[in-house]
Amino acid sequence: MSDERQIANELEWSNYARTAYFATVVPGLKVNISSQVILITDPAVPLVDGNHAAMLHSTPDRADALIERIIKHYRDRGLRPTIVLSPGCTPEDLAQRLVAHGFAPYGDPEVWLTLGRPFYIEALRPSQHVAVHEIGSEEIPQFCRVMAIAYEMPEDSIPILARNLQYINNLPGIHNYLAYVNDEPVGCMSMFSYMGYGALGGGGVIPSARRADVAFTLTIRGYQDWKKDGNKVMVIQTVMPKMERMLRIGGYQRHFTRIYYVLR
Repeated sequence: MSDERQIANELEWSNYARTAYFATVVPGLKVNISSQVILITDPAVPLVDGNHAAMLHSTPDRADALIERIIKHYRDRGLRPTIVLSPGCTPEDLAQRLVAHGFAPYGDPEVWLTLGRPFYIEALRPSQHVAVHEIGSEEIPQFCRVMAIAYEMPEDSIPILARNLQYINNLPGIHNYLAYVNDEPVGCMSMFSYMGYGALGGGGVIPSARRADVAFTLTIRGYQDWKKDGNKVMVIQTVMPKMERMLRIGGYQRHFTRIYYVLR
């Protein structure tokens, strides 16, 4: 097994182990794990993050049957079949097989990185003009509103974002932060710890407040909790080339990319 394939399998498994942890408290969220594929299903949250198949492992003679099984799984639930491919998947011609079954790439490649040189973050100092705190359940709507504005999502996405957060916000190892400038919420970020892996994600700053000190102060807080939770690996994913460049300058190492495919 190549180093890239081994790393992809390790980091993706940490991601879906955490999702399975969430599924213990989130109604409707299902994580089906087998030696061939992991199926994530959450009809209440119709986003590709919550409804897709990943970590496909098959042989050339059985791969097409696996793809058909995945299609049926999601169609039976009224969901658009989505499959995400990484270097850990087998056989190597899965992308061509998906296209032959009517799938097409969706969105930009998702880059996976880990923090390799933490001294860059440790050298940062939080801004005195930015206040960051971990939210309580009553602040979930505000957190999701900031996220929606930061990611330029429509207003009706806010309850979708908030739906699962209300169940997981108080779980051990779950940290969701809001950043304030002059008592106004301007940024958000999450840090999820599970089984020694910390995942930093969901970070965003509203357009009117996009300054480095907001993002840096959020990142510092997430890193502090990452250390406090005793994690060994910090994982982050991004689809934005500019963000990837900033992360690599800040000590992160790029490992692989994943591509989502949706059935046309």
